[in-house]
This record gives sequence, C-alpha cells and structure tokens, in this order.
Amino acid sequence: MSDIMLKRRRLKPALMACAAGVTLLASPALAQERRVDGEKILELLVAKGVISRGDADAIISQAEVVTPAPQSQAAIPPGGVAADGTQIVPYVPQMVRDQIVQQVRAELGTQAQSEGWSKPGETPEWTRRITLYGDVRLRGEARFYDKNNGDIFTNYGAINHGSPQNVNDLTPGWIPPAFVNTLEDRQRVRLRARLGVKARIDDWITADVRIATGADNSPISLNQTLGADGTGKYELWLDRASFRLTPMKDVNVDFGRFANPFWVSDLMFDNDMNFDGVAVSSRASIGKRFALFGAAGAFPVFNTDLNFGSRNAPEGKGGPYKSKDKYLLAAQAGFDFKPTDRINVRLGAGYFHYTGVEGEVSAPCYWYELTCSTDATRPAFQQFGNTMFPIRNIIPDPNDPVGSPKNQYFGLATGFRILNLRGAVDYKASDSFGVRFEGDFVKNLAWNRSKVAARAWNNLGPQISVPDPAKPGQTLLIDGPYDGGSIGWSSRVTVGSVLNLNWYGDWTAKPGDWNAYAGYRHLESDAVIDAFADSDMHIGGTNNKGWTVGGNYAFGKNTIFGVRWLSADQIADAPFSVDRIFVDLMTRF
Repeated sequence: MSDIMLKRRRLKPALMACAAGVTLLASPALAQERRVDGEKILELLVAKGVISRGDADAIISQAEVVTPAPQSQAAIPPGGVAADGTQIVPYVPQMVRDQIVQQVRAELGTQAQSEGWSKPGETPEWTRRITLYGDVRLRGEARFYDKNNGDIFTNYGAINHGSPQNVNDLTPGWIPPAFVNTLEDRQRVRLRARLGVKARIDDWITADVRIATGADNSPISLNQTLGADGTGKYELWLDRASFRLTPMKDVNVDFGRFANPFWVSDLMFDNDMNFDGVAVSSRASIGKRFALFGAAGAFPVFNTDLNFGSRNAPEGKGGPYKSKDKYLLAAQAGFDFKPTDRINVRLGAGYFHYTGVEGEVSAPCYWYELTCSTDATRPAFQQFGNTMFPIRNIIPDPNDPVGSPKNQYFGLATGFRILNLRGAVDYKASDSFGVRFEGDFVKNLAWNRSKVAARAWNNLGPQISVPDPAKPGQTLLIDGPYDGGSIGWSSRVTVGSVLNLNWYGDWTAKPGDWNAYAGYRHLESDAVIDAFADSDMHIGGTNNKGWTVGGNYAFGKNTIFGVRWLSADQIADAPFSVDRIFVDLMTRF
C-alpha cells in the first residue's frame, strides 16, 4: 500500500504538467486546426480525484497564451501556364485589388472631365434632361365608291389652292373646273413617321421639337403615300416646336406649335392636328374622386402674305390690300368624377370662336386683274363639305359683257362660332377589361340659314323641275334649295384592355392587349370647319354621316395591328357614298 501511495504522489506532478500543457496547447492561438477545451480536462481530473480544486485553479491562473510565430507561406508561383497545361493565376490580396480599382477609377474620372465624357456608371448631365419619343405607322387604305354617286362635285380646294376658275361657261374656249372623284375605286399604302425630342431646361421649363412625314399644305395629315412620286424620297417637316412653362403646380403655358390642348374628338379636330399659338391648361383635384380641368388659348390659322395685292399696285401709288388674318380663340372647362374605383365620368364644354374665316365679297375688280381685295379670305386649306360662294365682284369686259371671263375664288359662306359638348363614361370591370361610352355634340352658332342659302353654290337639295321662261310650255331642271346644316353629333362604344389604343392621346400596350369599337356620326355641312375635321370619314371634312367599326391587337410591346371599316353617305346635295377600309401596323417608343 505504501508503494501505491508513493507512485500516486509521484504521478500527480506529472499529470499537472500534462494538464497545463494541454491547456496551453488548447488555446485558439496555438491549436488552429483542432480546438481542445483545456479547462474541461482539468474539471474531469478534479472530478476523478487526480488533482484538487486548488491545484486546478492555480494551473488556470498561471496559464499564458503565447503569440505564435508567423507561419511561413508557400511561395506564390508566378502567373502563366504550367508544363501540364494548368493555367496559373497569381494571388492578389484584396487590399491590393481595392487599391487598383480606386486608382483606375480616379484616372478615368480625370480623363472624363478633360475630354468631356462621363464617369464610369454615369451619363452626362444633359442626357438626363432629354427624352426621345416617336412612332412609325404603315397603313393600307382602300376606297370603294357607290356606282350611283353623282359626278358633279366641284373641287373647291384645288381651285382655291391654284389659279382662279372662270365660272362663265359662255366664254369662248371655256374650260370646266376640276371635279372630285366619286366613281372610281382607289387603293394606296401610306407611311407615317414621327420623331420628337423633349428637353427639361429647368424645373419649370421644358421644350418639345418633333419632325414628321407629310405634306406642307395639310394641317391634319402626316401620311406619305408610298410610290406617289415614283418611289422618290419622303418629305420631313417640322411638326412641333414649342416650349412649356409651369409657373405653378398643375398649370401649363405652351408657346409655339404644340399638341391639341383641348379634350375634343375628331368630330372637330383630326387626331394629327397641332395648334400654333399660345395655350394655358390646368387641372386641379378636389378630394380623391373629383377633379376640374380646363384650357384656353389664341391660335393664328392664317396670316396674310406680306405682298398680298402688290401685283396690282399702280406705279407710285401703292396698292397692297389690307390684311385678312384669321384666328381661333377657344376655351374649355370640364370635370372628372370617380364615384367608385372602377367608374370614371368625364364631361366637358368648349367654345371655339373663329375670326376672319368667312369669305368676303371684294371691292369692284376688273376681269383682267390678277388679285382682288378679298382673295385672302378664301380658305388656305380645305377638305370637303363646307358651303362655298364666289368672292370676287368682277367688272366684265365692256366690249364683250356676255363672254367676258369671270375668274373666281371661293370663300366660306358662313362664319364659325362653335359650341362643343363632350362626355365619356369608363367602366373598368378588371385590370384587363373595360368599357367606354362617349358622345359629342357641336353647334355652329354663327350659321344663319337664310344668309347662307342666298349665296350658296353647293350643298343644295335635289334638282327640281320648273317652267322654262324662254320656252313656254316646257320645263327645265334647276338645283334645289340650300340643304346644309349647322349641327353634328357622334357616339361610340369601346371595349378592351386598352380603351384608347391607337387613338387620341398617349397609350402603352403589352402583348395581348386589345380593343374593339363601333360608332356612328352625323356631321352637317357647316357645323365645323371642314379643313380641320377628321380626314378618314367619307373623303374627309363635313357633310357626312355613317358608321365606324374596328379594333386593334398588340402582338408586341407598344406594337399593334389594327383594322377599321368606315361607311359614310353625304347628307346634302347629290348622292355620294364612300366605304373606306384601313389596315394599320404601328409601333411607338
């Protein structure tokens, strides 16, 4: 027994030394690959009675953590390709890589400032104030004329845009005027392209410039007929050029040539029409479900040529005639009301007052004079439908009063002060389907039937038989009484996922979006100025009634295919019916 106790006393110091060594080696600084809890080992030794609690605490208190000597690292091989084909990439510490990135970035920034280009990840400041937009449309069109149409419609637009027409058919060698085609069907393919730039000059100042295809003499059409000039180059024109001031929230002031600021349909203004002049528009929300909107402006629609009438001026006496400028003064107000989240009601009323557009009879003008005093009151552009009358007061040749030529231009037989009422109701059954009902009414308050009837050369009723004063007992056919009018109205219903797809205003579409619509309109001869009305119904202009049916489908982002059928009849004058079919392929950006 004494030998056993002696061996235990000799083993105790050895175990304590081992425990201390294990504790030291168990520190994270020395044993990085395998972690051993030295204190736990000491606790086990205490529990087994190998060492006392006091000895264990003494070992822990005397333990020191020794900082390990730096470990030698294997040399990093240089980059390249080893003998066995392995690609060797040298290791670059993260700190060195960060330094390289910062250095390259600084050098590029210095170069960008000196050469005027942007820093990495940024764009020049001016590019963030510029927005490009535009669209391209390819259109196939077919016109089908009824074979029972009359063929007596004088082309007043061609006369007023060219040389005056001799209306005296007793003049030797008399040549009749140009007439409108009413019998032969026509087909054509047309292209419209528009490219615009919007620039933010300041927080409250922006500018808009847009170029487009089209002709210089049409304020309403930007279409270019393919092959019209033997596949010649297409014309580009300045379609818009304006700047906008926003002096306060929701108030805009536009100057120059800009988009239509009024909420109207193509009953009054074609969708492609822009406005010259100045306009103020505003919108104000009253609560979450009601808002007021309005617009007003002044727009020149014709400016007299600086040399108007000077070709007749007697030497030394002067002779240019007075200006015959024409303007449109307009104002509109309305409201939006959302009784529920899915229903929106919009109503608007506008007044459009034209000055100087009515034709005026000239001062006495000799048959040989090149220009008469009111020639500038004739329309600068017109389509078809308005009532016309001759405006030259011609003094005939005293040597041949019967055969003396009467070279005439034609003016509008009435003034135009138009009241417009418009309404629309939208119902969004879901985010992907909606229904829209809309209607318009126009009335020309300046129209006077007796005044217009006394001077009208067109828009007359059916011919009637009257006694021939030169041949007793016989009759002759004469034109019936004036049959024009001053009102117009239209209605339309549209269904689909995008209700204004390819119509007035901005729209966006994703693949699968669609709409379909049907509408009817009745637009009498002098309800609006035919020069600015829709160019698609009938042959464009006024004095027509009929149906429109069509639809559009988006087969790509903002890219659509559309078809329309329009069937229209003339209201006043001889029969004149036209069916038109449009097939459109359009994309916008």
